Amino acid sequence: MARKSMSVLDVYAWVSLWRDKLEGARLDNVYRPSGVEGLLLKFKWAGGQALIVAEPGVRIHLTSRLTPSHEVVPKGVVAVARRHLRGRRLQELRQVGFDKIVELVFSEGYRMLVELLPRGVIAVVSPEGKILATTSTLTAKDRVVRPGVEYKLPPWRGENPFTYTPEKLAEESSRGKDLVRGLVVGAKVPGEAAEEAIYRCGLDLSIKPSEAGLEAFRCIAAKLREILDEASRGRGYVAFKGGEPVEADPFKPTRFSVVREYDSLDQAIDDYFHAVRGRAEGVEDPEVAKLRRSMEEAKARAESYRKEAERLRKLAEVVAARYQEVDEALRRAWRGVVWGPVREVKGKWALLEINGEIVRAERGEDAGRLILRLYREAGEMEAKARRAEEAWREAEEKLKAALIRSVARRVAAAARSRRRFWFERYHWTITSNGLLVIGGRDASQNESVVKRYLTVNDIFMHADIHGAPAVVLKVRGKAPGPEDLRDAAVIAAAYSKAWKAGAGSVSVYWVRGDQVSFTPPSGEYLAKGAIMVYGKRNYIHGVEVALWLGLALLEEAPMVIVGGESFVSRYSLAYVKLVPGDLPQSNSEAVKEALARVLDEERKPLAMGLPEEEVSFRLPGKYRILWARRGRAGSVEEVLQSWSSL
Repeated sequence: MARKSMSVLDVYAWVSLWRDKLEGARLDNVYRPSGVEGLLLKFKWAGGQALIVAEPGVRIHLTSRLTPSHEVVPKGVVAVARRHLRGRRLQELRQVGFDKIVELVFSEGYRMLVELLPRGVIAVVSPEGKILATTSTLTAKDRVVRPGVEYKLPPWRGENPFTYTPEKLAEESSRGKDLVRGLVVGAKVPGEAAEEAIYRCGLDLSIKPSEAGLEAFRCIAAKLREILDEASRGRGYVAFKGGEPVEADPFKPTRFSVVREYDSLDQAIDDYFHAVRGRAEGVEDPEVAKLRRSMEEAKARAESYRKEAERLRKLAEVVAARYQEVDEALRRAWRGVVWGPVREVKGKWALLEINGEIVRAERGEDAGRLILRLYREAGEMEAKARRAEEAWREAEEKLKAALIRSVARRVAAAARSRRRFWFERYHWTITSNGLLVIGGRDASQNESVVKRYLTVNDIFMHADIHGAPAVVLKVRGKAPGPEDLRDAAVIAAAYSKAWKAGAGSVSVYWVRGDQVSFTPPSGEYLAKGAIMVYGKRNYIHGVEVALWLGLALLEEAPMVIVGGESFVSRYSLAYVKLVPGDLPQSNSEAVKEALARVLDEERKPLAMGLPEEEVSFRLPGKYRILWARRGRAGSVEEVLQSWSSL
């Protein structure tokens, strides 16, 4: 079974890794993550920043998969944390005892406690020790957790078992039914570490601790210290069993035949919980389950009605085959005489047995009327069966739509939690030859793009119109070809005011990075985001004001890519061509529906599950869809990964 939370060893490894990096950093902001109960903590320090997910009872680590939810007005623990902790320096990051609790101590004595224990909480605590806010309330025999009361730690777990002597380890393990349970329950060794140490010693998990001998515990103690040492190196490992991830560790779990190694413990944990959560969300959607039941019930009713109609027809045929005898028997029955096939007269009914079949006749019926009634009732059953089948078909159509919605919801969750690349906060695309293009979304980003990413050998590009992004084409020592310049010009033109003006085309100029400066001529002033360009400008005339937007897959999650048709068509499952129009930028459904129309049924949910905010984020303004087409669905991950760092 896949592990559902970080272990005490994971916490030890993570705190050891991040203590020096985070202490002294400023808490820039606090968010609620999309699709996860917990907090996102954004820390900044000179030359770096980190987005940390803290999920009570589960995990704490750096994440590239989770994004902040779009709360207009933050509530609860997020609002309280922003009010009391935002902007403060982190003075101490520590693991409480050797337990699954992380304490973050901020300036002036404010604290945040992240409990990864079962029924754990995240608590914001005042300098006086009172709880200011918590992710959930708790009343237990040993403590009460709610705002306004003093924060108390859960019962302490004890010493660090990785430092036990062999004698101490043997003593603590003696209470277990077998060796592994002795280590886990008695000595409090995390399960994954206990199993690994036993495996590395070549011992049997099921032997009794008393039968293992001191020599075995000497080996286990040595292997536990070895595992603890590995855990402090910052690397991560995800173990697989039957093709599914079962645990993420800070040491290499050699007892598994399939192990994926990561340079970063955080990335391993991030990927692991993303995969595990995706499987957990595989529980059938309530709407889908309800429609399935409706279909099953309608199908069962239809079959029942059909069988009853068939039975009634057969009875009519049986009566018709012995018409004279049945007719005489019924005439006598209504006079109170039981004769021939009539077996009983009871109230308004007469029961007949004909060829082993029981037929019920109403008082006053003769054989002819009985046959007519049986055929009429058979017809009524057939009509009911047809209505039940119509209900079944209607439910089937509704189920198809519900399945798409259900899968789309899971797809949207996966899309929101997928890994994010640094350049996605800008306008961006990739050129035909794999070069990265980034452009500023506003004046502040224009300045950032040029100051941080434009080198003397890169290309600076700008639409020849007031109000356009500063665009940088990263060349990495390559000489960009005409097609690369054209692809970059798409971004420069599409996100300029030419789009809002409804222009059909615009000119775009480009220069080398060493021709760009933030220093104005003597006596002049540059506004924020404004840039001076010196020397000759090279023009690309007649750049169409259009944008190609596609649905690509990254780690099985959908993402939006934009740019020229060459890049978008190569890596998209489906893509559209957009031009200025009347559809509002907030209307992402039109784009998603257009993409879905050209996909097969199995892949439609990928389009419908694209998060609305991700689509709208890439739209330049009001738009019109010229057409939608299928793409070549190439793997975009390799080309994006190549630009994951500069």
